[in-house]
Parts: sequence; C-alpha cells; structure tokens
Amino acid sequence: MRIREIRSAVVALAAATVVTLAGGAVSGGTASAAEPSQFTVVDGAIRTATGTPKPASGTHASLWGNSSYATTSITGSGRVLIGAIGENCQGWPTVRVTVDGVSVGQTTIVSATSYGTYPVGAAVGGGQHSVKIQFVNDFRAEPCDRNVHLAYARMETPGATDSKFSFAVLPDTQQEVLNSGDTRFRNRTDWLVQNRSALDLRFVASSGDVVNWDTPDHSQYVIARDAMRPIETAGIPYSLAIGNHDTQATGVGGSARDPAHTRELVRDTTVFNQFFTAGQFGAVKGQFEAGKVDNSYSTFEAGGVQWMVLTLELWPRVEAVNWAKSVVAAHPRHNVIVVTHDYIDGNGNIEQSASYGATSPQYLFDNLVKQYANIRFVFSGHVGVAGNRVDTGVHGNKIYTFLQTFHSNTTNPVRLVEVDTAADSLRTWIYAPYNNQSFTEYDRSFTGLGVLR
Repeated sequence: MRIREIRSAVVALAAATVVTLAGGAVSGGTASAAEPSQFTVVDGAIRTATGTPKPASGTHASLWGNSSYATTSITGSGRVLIGAIGENCQGWPTVRVTVDGVSVGQTTIVSATSYGTYPVGAAVGGGQHSVKIQFVNDFRAEPCDRNVHLAYARMETPGATDSKFSFAVLPDTQQEVLNSGDTRFRNRTDWLVQNRSALDLRFVASSGDVVNWDTPDHSQYVIARDAMRPIETAGIPYSLAIGNHDTQATGVGGSARDPAHTRELVRDTTVFNQFFTAGQFGAVKGQFEAGKVDNSYSTFEAGGVQWMVLTLELWPRVEAVNWAKSVVAAHPRHNVIVVTHDYIDGNGNIEQSASYGATSPQYLFDNLVKQYANIRFVFSGHVGVAGNRVDTGVHGNKIYTFLQTFHSNTTNPVRLVEVDTAADSLRTWIYAPYNNQSFTEYDRSFTGLGVLR
C-alpha cells in the first residue's frame, strides 16, 4: 500500500473521531483544545495548530486531497475571510470557497507558518451563512506533499480602514530633460504633490529612460533630479527603473557610446547612482548590489494591506533575477509590483529578445513573474505608446501588466492606478497635467485582483 493510501485510511478513522469530539484536537482519545473547532471536516482531520497566531481552538482543519473539504456556519455581512497555512510542493495549495451553495471564488495560500487572512469573493448580505472550503489542487511528489490547514473562517468586519488609494507610474521622460527651459517633468511632479490628497497617492514609480543620454556636465540628470524634488519634499516614496538611456551604453544623440562595449556599458550606471540614491527614494528595504538602485525593493502599506515595489534592471542578469526571486519568496504577504524598463511591446506581447542585456522579458516572466502567487502587477516602458495584458500565474493568480512609454515631445503623461482593496479592483488611466490632456483610450478597469491581506 502506498503512503497516501495508508494515510487516507488513518484519516477516515481520525475524521470520525474528530466529529465525535465536536472538532477538538485529538490526544489519547480526548479533546484538548481550549474550545471546539468551528469546522466539520470531510476527508481530512482536526489537528493541533502549528501556525501563528494560534487560533482560540488551538486547532486547524487539515485538508490533503481534492475530495477534502471543511464546512462551517458564520454570521455577518461582507466578504468571507479565511485564515490558513499551506505546505508547498512544487506550488502552494489553492482552496475554493462556497457560500450558501454558491461558489464565490478561490485563493492560494502562500505561507507555511502564518495564518494570513485571505478574503475570497465579493461581499454578501447580512445573516447566517453556510460556508464550504474545498482543497482543489492536491499534489504529491517525493519528498513533498501539498496540503492546506484552515485556522478560521469569518466575515469581514467593517472598520475605519480606507480601502482605496493610488500610485503613479512615470513613463519614459527622456524627451523632457533636453533643455532647462522644458518644465514638463517638474510640472508633472508638482501636480502629483498638489493632488496627493485627492488621489490618496502612496507611491511613485518610473519605468525608466529617465534621461536621454549623459553629457560631461550631466545636465539632463540635473533637470531630472530637480524634477523629483517635490516628491521627496512631500515624503512620497518613489523608485526609478533604469533604462538603456540611463546607462553609459547610450551616447550623445542617443546612439551607442562605444559599439564594441555596449554589453558592458549597459551595466555602467555610475552617474545614475550619483544622482539618485536609495535614501532619496525613501522606502527602500533592500538592494541587490550595495550602493546601487538598479535592483531594489521598497515597501509601503495602503488599503489595509502590504505592498512591495520591486524595481529591476533592464534585461536583468540571471543573478539579479535569482535575487528578486528570493525577495518575493521572503515576503509572501506583500502584494508585489514589478517595474522594469522593457517587458511588453505596444501590442501587449511579452518581448522575446534580450537585446544587449542578459535575459529576455520572456525569461523574466517564466522565471519570476508567473512563479509567485503574490505578484500582482508589472509595469514597463521602452517601446510603443501604451498597452496592457493579463496573465495567469502558475498558482492561478492574475498578473496585470501595463506599458506606458509615450516619448512625448509636447506634454507629460503619467499613468495613475487606483486600487480598492475592499472591492478587490483597480482602475487605471493616463493624464497629462501640462495641457490637461486625458488619454481615455487607455482607461482600464479590472475586478478580482486577489489582493493578499
């Protein structure tokens, strides 16, 4: 008999014992929990809790097959919140939630130690509700076994948390720094600060090509540095991705500075790092290379949840991608926003070429973006004008990708993204304050983001 078959036989007996004991933990045939478990389990068992914070019952409901589910009754209105931990076996466990006989959605559990709160589905009306939580992606391969353990299920408690906020993404600003008389870059950042409260603006990112090329007097960097000062003075955290024009690979006029050494020079970001530092960004928590913002991550809290902005170098080195993977894996409760200079084209297709870098955008998608359940967004520039796409990660999570490049010679577009964590939705639009221009053809709205709490 295989191990799983032995386990199933033991589970059947354990489950029967659990029901008899009203869901308490089993120890020598007696219940040891402080209070009964709220769950009734089919093809699973009630076991001693191992995650934190420890539930009042001292137990959790263990589900380990696609026929495993737990049921409970909860009272109130709002969304269903479940607390759970999981065992990763070539992927994290996913559960489907049914309320009063209607499937409301599913969520992937992404921690083995912390009973994080996972909201599922849209809000339901007040009253008593029957809830069923079923394990749907069982998997086992030596030496691991994917399982899920439920600590609680409850209704969302209305509170004072402001669930709606926004962040901004600057497009390629390289055409705005060619002469000191061009006020478009500074006009944009002044406008963002002036409208900070109305937007509830929490972060400003840039998808790169901040400047067009470097000169002996670094005049373009001086303009860009001055343009970002209002954001710093207001205390709004920000980050700037590095584009090819922000490196020493690009020379005066935009052509290759030294065609024989372009691959080496695209990693020379010395001047950029002289003008922009992690301290100026304001919320940087880690960097791939000391003293360089080329690959860094920042965190902030908004809408009652945790967010991370992961900024990656252009066509990143494998080592940088591996670093990024370790960062995302170490922050499973943060909703991750990836920003890099080149990722999708103007038609919304993931770029296939590594050009004169190390890895392609497709490599980045395959090895980082689609591999983690908490990656929510990717933003890029470099080519095209604007666009978007939606992908599904290996854990079933949706990944929303947006392009904003423009290379405008006349105005100063900025992408604004409004997230509503209560509605689990986003809307994004592009606006240019310099001439009060709206680019409504790029307005987009999405629901069902799967925001992690």
